[in-house]
Amino acid sequence: MPEPQPAPKPDPDLSGRTVGEFQLVRKLGQGGMGQVYLARQLSLKRDVAVKILRADHAQNTTALQRFRAEAEAIARISHPNIVQVFAIGEHDGLNYMALEYVAGRNLRDYLDRKGVPDLPVCLTILRQVAAALQRAAELGLVHRDIKPENILLNRKVEVKVADFGLSRYFAGSQQPLSLTQSGMTLGTPLYMSPEQVQGKPVDHRSDLYSLGVTAYHLVSGHPPFQGDNIFDVAIQHVQRDPEPLAIVRPDLPNELCEIIHRLLNKQPEDRYSSAKDVIRDLARVPLSPLDQINQSRPSLEVTMPLQPALSTTLAATGSPESSRWPFIIGLILMLFGLGALGWWLGTQWRNGNESNIAVAGLGMAELRLPNKMVTSRERVLLDQWRKPGSPREQLQTGIDLGLMYIKEHRLEEAEKLFSEMEALPLRPSPADPLKSIPLTASVIGKLGRAIVLAHQDQAKESVQLLESVLQTTPRTQLRTGMEKLCFEYGDFGQMLSAAINRNVDNLPKDTKLSPLVEWLRSPSSLLRGPK
Repeated sequence: MPEPQPAPKPDPDLSGRTVGEFQLVRKLGQGGMGQVYLARQLSLKRDVAVKILRADHAQNTTALQRFRAEAEAIARISHPNIVQVFAIGEHDGLNYMALEYVAGRNLRDYLDRKGVPDLPVCLTILRQVAAALQRAAELGLVHRDIKPENILLNRKVEVKVADFGLSRYFAGSQQPLSLTQSGMTLGTPLYMSPEQVQGKPVDHRSDLYSLGVTAYHLVSGHPPFQGDNIFDVAIQHVQRDPEPLAIVRPDLPNELCEIIHRLLNKQPEDRYSSAKDVIRDLARVPLSPLDQINQSRPSLEVTMPLQPALSTTLAATGSPESSRWPFIIGLILMLFGLGALGWWLGTQWRNGNESNIAVAGLGMAELRLPNKMVTSRERVLLDQWRKPGSPREQLQTGIDLGLMYIKEHRLEEAEKLFSEMEALPLRPSPADPLKSIPLTASVIGKLGRAIVLAHQDQAKESVQLLESVLQTTPRTQLRTGMEKLCFEYGDFGQMLSAAINRNVDNLPKDTKLSPLVEWLRSPSSLLRGPK
């Protein structure tokens, strides 16, 4: 394997500068193509997102073509679930693109902060992403990089699919993005389709596969395939079947599990033929307990045939009010049903077993319903955690349970569990080098507690704990152990990285982290090892 190339020198922060008619307010982030800023469009006095192409890419003709092709591709699409492009241009040597600004976070951050959402929210997100892909497919576009980071959510859980930078036309004779070198694959290995991994031609069904991987992650809390490195993950997409969702999440409706596994078929022809068909089947997934509420409606209809008979009797007596009785009786029954529903919801509320979920649709109203989505899984994990067994099995259960608690923001329970984990007598196992995580349970428990402290906004204490763990763990053991831990438990690495970034936000601006802590800020750096 070739040695990794040194990272290019980061472009300077351009906050405060004016590029074209856009005043850059603050930096929102940085990706492979360049920096993204929150900006103010001076002519229309509105907030936009401005993407500035990296300086080294601007010297690359192919990269510049891709950048412009991204803008042209998005500009052709007008859809409520796709980020809109407003302008593209060049100013003082800076190539930029002005995009619709989405006030919210991407799906990756959402999952890291809130954990696996309730079923109605999952279905809402998947329907909207599928709608975006359907529109793109109608225009002959393949996104090629559908993943949680490219799915933006606002507070109403309205979805915007972003970053068509890797898309290319597959319809017609234009072929504008034959900019990819022969044999090169574009995309993210965790979410790539098998045909992408193998460098084969792709069409809209490749995006549907990536949607299936994203959906699996959305409902289970982790991608279907993980491994020691990106090549291992890529090979699994080609050769392995994911663990059945019916086992991972036995509480999910079978209909949803079947949809996701159909999307994950290795052969494109075995998947859905269009995103429209995905939307159709998603609409048929039963909701619980929403379906229980809807099922109360037929009981009202059953009583309705009695109303004409009553009306006919009254009419026979010559009552002038006879035509009003069906309406009055129906109204009374409806009010009675709503009252009963309100009492039931109030009882669930008082029991403290509620969650705030968005009902499907873009104009989503909010409804409070009991959250029973993780009860069965939590019960199984707790039983395994308390049951006497091997330290290895107990550690694996503890990590799963601790991550669940953090995702649900049950920080006291997470802190207690990780503290208990520190006492497990687990040591590296040379007899089982491929399956072992060569870190002591004490180290993993302390890392977990550092994540909890970060979520409790105790940044100083969190960083101090990380420093003590990293300084006292042998460097070789730390590198190998963190690599295996974060690939076997991808969410743990993401949470650790997010926790350190949260600490940075909560520490004084002049605070400098040690190189070891900086190393943990980016999960991708784990392959290179600590400096």
